[in-house]
Formats: sequence, structure tokens, C-alpha cells
Amino acid sequence: SADASGEEGRRELGLDGKLILGFTGFIRSWHGLTRVIDAMVAMPERDDLHFVVVGDGPARSELEDYAAEKGLRNRVTTLGLVPRDRVSHYVSTFDIALQPSVVAYASPLKLFEYMALGRAIVAPDQDNIREVLTDGEDAILFDPDDTDAFTEAVVRMCRDDDLRRALGQAAAA
Repeated sequence: SADASGEEGRRELGLDGKLILGFTGFIRSWHGLTRVIDAMVAMPERDDLHFVVVGDGPARSELEDYAAEKGLRNRVTTLGLVPRDRVSHYVSTFDIALQPSVVAYASPLKLFEYMALGRAIVAPDQDNIREVLTDGEDAILFDPDDTDAFTEAVVRMCRDDDLRRALGQAAAA
């Protein structure tokens, strides 16, 4: 099951007892992953938050440098490229699966992976994403034009275990 794999993955990463924010994919600047660091900074009371990135790309060092600048480098794990059959193993560790930004024409495969594994999802509220997800039913969608909306959505998800569970179950269904 995804839960068993998730527990195994958490142990492997040394992240037992953490609330894991996760992203999978190619790390490009336009993915907005530094916004995840900003969301973590907005919750100083949540020292159990950890950001796991499955993937690699040209903006990896930018993300790691930004986390260091904000004093959170030890709470970000960038796994780099992992074998295809290991991706779901790591995604299963995510409590909250993130899509901070997406171009208007994409139908990100990661969303389907997140859903299949019953993850709670935060994604931008735009046409191509609404073809896959429904705000408040199987994900929390945020206004991509509002700079605070992503952080607000992540904070809301971090503070509500029941919401995460319900959205993850609906996503899997």
C-alpha cells in the first residue's frame, strides 16, 4: 500500500514524524519551488515541516541556496533523479503534494501520480488544472495571480489533518 511504502520511505530518508511537503519533476525556475520555502517560513511554529523534491534540474542549486539563505537548508531534501520505479515510493512519503506553478497548456503527469497515491494536493486554479482537479473536493486550488494564495493554501493544508486525509482519499477515488 502507499501508506506502508510511505512509512518505509520516511525511515529511509530519516524523516519519521515530519510533515512532508513534496514535489516531483524537473526543477525549473518557473515551477516556483522557492515559494515552498516561503510557505515554510510563514509557519515558524511548524518545525516538523520538511520539503522533499524528487527530481533534478537547472534550478536545483537556486532552490537549495534559497533554503540556506532562509535558514531551512537542513529541512529540504533534493533526491535528484531516481529510477522510474522508485518515484511512487518517494511520493508516498508526501503528506502534501505540490504543484506551485504550471504553464497554461500542460497536463502535468505528476498530478495523476499524486492522485493515484492518495496524496493531498495544492495546485494553481487554472483551466488546465481544473480539467483534472476540483477545488475543495480532491485538492486545494489557489489563485496563481495572488502571491500570498499559495502560502495560504499550504498553511491551511498543514494545519488540518482531516482536510488532508479527505482530499487524499477523494483524489485516490
